[in-house]
This record gives sequence, structure tokens and C-alpha cells, in this order.
Amino acid sequence: MYIPGGGLVRLRESLSSLAESEARIAEYILSHPSEFLHLTVQELAQRSGGSTAAAVRLWKSLGFDGYQDFKLRVASDLQSHMHEPYRELTIGDSFASIVQSVHDSHIASIQNTLRLLKENDLHAAAEALRNSRHILCFGVGASSMVAADLAQKLTRIGLWTQAACDFHTAAVTAAALRPGDVLVAISDSGKTSDVVEVAQAAARAGAHIIAITRFGDTPLSQIAHTRLYVSAVEPKPRVAATASRIAALVVVDTLFIHLVNQHQDEVYPVLEATRQSVQSHRLP
Repeated sequence: MYIPGGGLVRLRESLSSLAESEARIAEYILSHPSEFLHLTVQELAQRSGGSTAAAVRLWKSLGFDGYQDFKLRVASDLQSHMHEPYRELTIGDSFASIVQSVHDSHIASIQNTLRLLKENDLHAAAEALRNSRHILCFGVGASSMVAADLAQKLTRIGLWTQAACDFHTAAVTAAALRPGDVLVAISDSGKTSDVVEVAQAAARAGAHIIAITRFGDTPLSQIAHTRLYVSAVEPKPRVAATASRIAALVVVDTLFIHLVNQHQDEVYPVLEATRQSVQSHRLP
């Protein structure tokens, strides 16, 4: 059974961007998550050395529905052992250690990402895509592969979708979007200048911006109308975007399946037609 969580994930992801007064409280919760579950706002402020106002600002800035919602999501994380530390790779590690590290980082990233997803945001993104005239998916580097994957899926169900992997194509297309169109902007950091500039162009054109990005107050999240957050635990040394790519693909799959399930009568005939269109190219 799916139990909404993400309390500890949101704290860790946003720690570096919090104001000092809020960061002090966040660090206390991360260090004493079990104790936090039994504290009132006033007690939390006292034990962390912060203020009640800062504690209230913290859970509001993290997007929780209230203090109890915050505590319930932290409790869910604890129950799922999501607070357990991740062991980093070291130089000269064995093959078995490398395999285990990749496994652990991917599993942790998938679990954390699914716990960051909010049903209302997922539904809003799905409806924006369904009602759009034209969809542009854009990301650079590893995110370009995520953009291509989403574009392929949406094309399969009859949505007019284009994936761009370079700035010039994306910028020109974004400028030509109209109200009701959608840009899906993909950037793990939320700070990739190419993606942010394209999102700005699409916003000026009146398009709906869906961001698939890391949780936090970033330039991309500030532009987006709908945010689907990812959380990635990358093995160190980080030689490529591995876990972050997997986490973003999980968001894409969840979004696509939600869209299909919400509109089965419309989608399944098109899905079958597109499947049949390439059937003759399958070898016996």
C-alpha cells in the first residue's frame, strides 16, 4: 500500500537553501526524527534552539498541508527505513560493492522520488498534457533522454509532441507555443541555463510549464506552473547522471500511466492503432 512520505527527503533536499533559523530546526529533525514525532511546534522550537515562527515557516516552505501532515510523512519515512545512511563507493571497491552501490542508489532514489510526488500535481500535469494543442519536451545531457522517452510515450497516445535536445531548436519551438500548449522542462538541478531560458520563453508565450526537477526553490521551479519533484542518490565518485536519470524516468512512467488510466476510453484505441502501425516490422 502506498503511504505518502517524503518528510525527511524534503528536509535533506532543501537544507542548503533554507534560512539559518529554519535550517537549524531542519538539522535537529534530521538528527532526531523519532523524537520530532512527539513534539509540539513550541517544543520543537525550544529543543532545536529556534523559534515557533521559524518552525511554522519551515513546514510551509516545504509544501506540507500542516504540521501534522509534516509529522505523518516523517513517520512514514521512518517506518520505511528511508533514514538509513547510504554507503558511498571508494576507490578500488570490488565488483560486488559496485553492483550493490548502484542497486542501493537506484532503489533509494526511486523510493524517495515516489514519496515526493503529490497526487494533485500529477493529475494537473496529466490534464495539461491531455488538453494541449502542442507539447514540447526539453532537457539537455542525460535529461534529453528523459525528454525523448516522454515524447515517445505521448506520441503513442495521439498527443502532438516534440522532443528537443539542443537549445536553439527548443528556444525557437518554445517561442512559437501558444496558451494551452505545454512545455515539459527537465533538469535535475533546476539551474541548467538552457532549460531555464527555454522555460522563460515558453512562459512568455503563455504555455503551461511542467517541471521535472529536484525538490527546492530553484530558477526552474519558480517558473513552472506544475512541479514534479525527483530525488536522486548518486554514487560517488559521480561519473554520470545515473540515479537522477532513473528517478526522472520513474516520474515520466508514473505520469504517463496516470494519464492513460484516467482516460482509457480515449487512449487505448490510439495506443492499439500505434502498436499495429509497426507490427509488420517485427520479425517472426
